[in-house]
Amino acid sequence: MTGLVNVLAADPTYGVVVRAERENIEIDLYIVVEYGTRIATVAHSVANAVKYQVETAIGMPVASVGVHVQDLRVSNTD
Repeated sequence: MTGLVNVLAADPTYGVVVRAERENIEIDLYIVVEYGTRIATVAHSVANAVKYQVETAIGMPVASVGVHVQDLRVSNTD
């Protein structure tokens, strides 16, 4: 999976901030959302998916996942 991440993003940690202290993990994600999508729905889905995947992978609870929309992307309308 790491190889795929490196192909998709030059810096796979760009847009991700993780803070961990003892049993407390906090994650902040900075994302770009497609124009016309429901931003709140996308942010909620991303937060839930990341929380589930991290907890499953490392076996520790995630205290919070903050999703920050940095920009909107507009696809070609042709």
